[in-house]
Amino acid sequence: MRLFSRLLPVLVLLLGGCSEPLPTVGGKVVGDSGEVGVDSIRAVRLFENHSTALIEWRRAGVRDRVLVHLDGHSDLDWLPDITVSRIAAARPDELPALELHPYTMDGTALSRFGIWNFIYPAARMGIVRELVWVVPDGSLGDAESVVRMAREILVGKLEMVSVDEALSLRPVGRAIQGEILGVPILVCEIGDLPAIHEPVLLDVDLDYFTTGSAISQEVTAEPWITPRAVLDVLQKKQIRTDLVTLSYSTIGGFLPPGSRWIGPALVRGLRNPRADLPDGDRARMEAQEAMEAGHDGRAAELFSEWTRVEPESACAWFSYAAALQNAGRQDEAVAARRQAVALDPILAHEALFSADRLWFNRQYGAALAEYERYLDRLPVGPFTAYALRRQGGCLMRLNRDAEAMTIYRRMLELAPDHGDSLLDLAILLRESGDLPGALELLRQAREVLPDRSNYARALGTTYLMNGEVQPAIAELSAAAEQKPTSVIIRRNLAIALIQDNRPAEAADQIRIALLLEPGNPAIRQIARQLQRAGVQP
Repeated sequence: MRLFSRLLPVLVLLLGGCSEPLPTVGGKVVGDSGEVGVDSIRAVRLFENHSTALIEWRRAGVRDRVLVHLDGHSDLDWLPDITVSRIAAARPDELPALELHPYTMDGTALSRFGIWNFIYPAARMGIVRELVWVVPDGSLGDAESVVRMAREILVGKLEMVSVDEALSLRPVGRAIQGEILGVPILVCEIGDLPAIHEPVLLDVDLDYFTTGSAISQEVTAEPWITPRAVLDVLQKKQIRTDLVTLSYSTIGGFLPPGSRWIGPALVRGLRNPRADLPDGDRARMEAQEAMEAGHDGRAAELFSEWTRVEPESACAWFSYAAALQNAGRQDEAVAARRQAVALDPILAHEALFSADRLWFNRQYGAALAEYERYLDRLPVGPFTAYALRRQGGCLMRLNRDAEAMTIYRRMLELAPDHGDSLLDLAILLRESGDLPGALELLRQAREVLPDRSNYARALGTTYLMNGEVQPAIAELSAAAEQKPTSVIIRRNLAIALIQDNRPAEAADQIRIALLLEPGNPAIRQIARQLQRAGVQP
């Protein structure tokens, strides 16, 4: 097949790198705009959840734009056609009802848009024509990182990416260019941002500043780059825009609460690029230096000055509370924290966000302690089911399976239609030898979200383990249709087809899997098995 002959050169190119210069992008003239760092950008929108950007774009009547997206995550996952149609038909003031909260624990994940997929409907609706995803520095530091980004993030994490689209991805210098889910995409670090010859739609998730790598997705305790440094590079690149969307993304643990000052700092820098550094920023910077030097008392004094200069800044009060805590001034710390929460109620859930950061950094023991602390403080609240799910996930990864199963069952009493938790509990049951129990839960998950490939894969694999070959083939075939580039799905489907005495069809699956991952030992072993049976993958 032509498909196979086309894929191999692309993989060789990915492994070998490329010195081709970055392309230029765009060429249209769109509306009134200003140059970042030079002109005042008046249309700057700051909000909590990144998916709100889609609402702001609709309100602004944006069409056919190049999106420059500074983020630790692509936010480009797939949604069903019916969901995209529902979003397209909604008026801008109706869209908040279709926006999924990051901590929602029900079965609506694919019937609404959320923080991980809002760009996809924007592209389908004609808002975004092309995506330039600017990843944190270090994400694409070498040829191996470029390969991992293409394979693990762009292809590995997203649903409905076709094999042809996987073929389209190629390295261009230290960047990646191609097409994903019908969207032309360029992935690069900020220093490699190409010339863009039209006003862009500029979108910044503040987690860009606290994501160590778009591949590992670890969350740093402090920003790795300053807002001023980012704006300086955008100015150097002569980025022009008439609309900037900014999201805090503290909910979910992506931006630590103490770094929320980045949002207002970016707003000021975009609207008043020539303004002097505010007194509050000076106090904050000096306080941070004092904290890093271990001078907790001095840091508390400086953070106190920040609260005097900016008394309405919840981040100032939150940072002041942390400094007071470090200085042993507990009563004052409690009072300062109370003021921070009064100004920004999101900060009442700070322990949950802290736990999430540890979760993303795979520090499961420390994360478990933080989730437990949060649940002890707030045993009944809006995010109880979410915290229980993460608690169960930590226990699962710490090999405390019996405890994890107890927590998952408790969580599912609160949120019986949460597919991912049904999946996790099913995997635990399967590993304990309870295949009938696992199958029951996986069938429930499939009913809740029939378009999720990982549910179909798990159900098909469990059928196969239970000796039910025909249902296994049906489910694994559905999973392969939903996620054509998954080597694991194609491997398991090939095993099921071999057991059903259909070696030629199994060879088709192994052929594609080998081209996607030619060095995969499990796939090569199945290929040798087929060769011995006289079938050439």
